[in-house]
Amino acid sequence: MVPAPVLASWMSARRAVGATQVGPARFLTPTLASAAGEGLSGNRRGEIRRSVYLGCRVRRMTGRGLVGDRSLDLSPQGMFVLSDENLEAGTELFVSFQATDLPIWFDTRATVARIVAGRRLGDDGRGFGLRFRTLPAVSRIILRGHLRKAPRAAPQRWPVALPHKKDPDYAQLVRDIYEGRA
Repeated sequence: MVPAPVLASWMSARRAVGATQVGPARFLTPTLASAAGEGLSGNRRGEIRRSVYLGCRVRRMTGRGLVGDRSLDLSPQGMFVLSDENLEAGTELFVSFQATDLPIWFDTRATVARIVAGRRLGDDGRGFGLRFRTLPAVSRIILRGHLRKAPRAAPQRWPVALPHKKDPDYAQLVRDIYEGRA
């Protein structure tokens, strides 16, 4: 980082020469939002999910009790919570969890983004995926730094099957052998 007096003298020297003005010094340093990674990726997920088994407290916004208390994976944008509750996509919830070794509690509002019924082969049980809505940028940075140590979460879906090659035409193969082309 460039000290402010050096930056000011550099900018005044550029103005004296007649060069175009660079602008305020704050544009030269990343904002907290860009450092937190907001708005960078066109990827639907945006962040890498990490396999982290931790306790959490997920409650409805209306305060009708606990909805879930165990998380299977976590990213700075959301988490997957095991639960037998019947929730609909778009339901607003309040989430509290402690993911680091430090005594820091992450409290945020979240929306149910995905519901897993637990019927597919490979599902760990019933649950739902949450997208964090109000997690501050500083908390995202702390969480991202801590999660770098954790292994990536295994994909939940099977890989897409590749199309089969067209079966060979055996009659054409025999003709090619007979005529000496194969």
